[in-house]
Amino acid sequence: MKKVVDDPRLIYKCCYLYYKDGLSQFQICDQLGISRSTVSRLLKAGRERNVVQITLNNPDSVLYGELERKLEGKLGLKELLIVDEIDLGNQYDHLQRVKEEALSYFSRVFHDNDYIGVSMGSTLYNIASTNLNVEEVNCTFVPVLGGVGTKLHGDEAYHSNEIANAFARKFHGSAVQFYSPAIFDNVEVMRGLSQEKTIQEVTKLFMKLDAVIMGIGATASKGSRIVECGYVTKEEYQQFAERGVVGDVLLRMYGKDGNEEPYNDFNDRVMGLSTEQLMKVENRIGIAVGEEKAWAVLGALRSKRINVLITDISCVKKVVSLVEDE
Repeated sequence: MKKVVDDPRLIYKCCYLYYKDGLSQFQICDQLGISRSTVSRLLKAGRERNVVQITLNNPDSVLYGELERKLEGKLGLKELLIVDEIDLGNQYDHLQRVKEEALSYFSRVFHDNDYIGVSMGSTLYNIASTNLNVEEVNCTFVPVLGGVGTKLHGDEAYHSNEIANAFARKFHGSAVQFYSPAIFDNVEVMRGLSQEKTIQEVTKLFMKLDAVIMGIGATASKGSRIVECGYVTKEEYQQFAERGVVGDVLLRMYGKDGNEEPYNDFNDRVMGLSTEQLMKVENRIGIAVGEEKAWAVLGALRSKRINVLITDISCVKKVVSLVEDE
């Protein structure tokens, strides 16, 4: 006598009830008088014997769906979200699509009572301050870099404290403030300040982070927020590029292999979430657009600094090209 899971009539009936009639596995258990595990095995047999053939019709609105799935596995990403650049009238329209994609993703993965780390930079501030509406999420936004800047350099809006406030307003959540410079001249002074109670009240939250949102800086870009904020001069930044720096995440510089150790003369003076702490965060979200960011993105991917990437097709094509050429 053949086993239940080998009965072609039962396999077909089980698959029909599940895929056509939309019954749950529990409902099928009751209707056919079989166990949940037997239902599961019958459905598996249906797929293996081609009783069931699953096809996916990719909607026009998800132009790069197949490419995203392919590259997620190849690049070791939890998720890759590619913004299209076809038929967009100008740079404003393009950046608006990036903001929409980012906020849509955030709305999906942010939950009440989450702690969300935020970095610095124009990309994050522009996303947080856009007039696009999102559902309210009662989460706490935590600056993961020192948020105190100087009005002599750059725009205050691009520092982490202001970005945390902007995201809190956007999602109707709350924000904490990190009252420390982002970069110190003296490591010992930084270590001393890190022992202060007000600083530790923020840094202790780093262990609670559910996600971190980060821009990705690139030495190949025309402008650098590190330079504009006065953390380094143009000449110093160029010297880092000549030493092999391709980008920075959380202000820590790294080469094309993702290694940051050769640049610890600078990195050790950054006040904020360390790379080791970052690697323990479940969702490490990097946002970068434009092919000039490709080497920086690739270095961040290789070092696992990010496991979610929101980018555009020009950056993706260049990253793929760099990998294939090596």
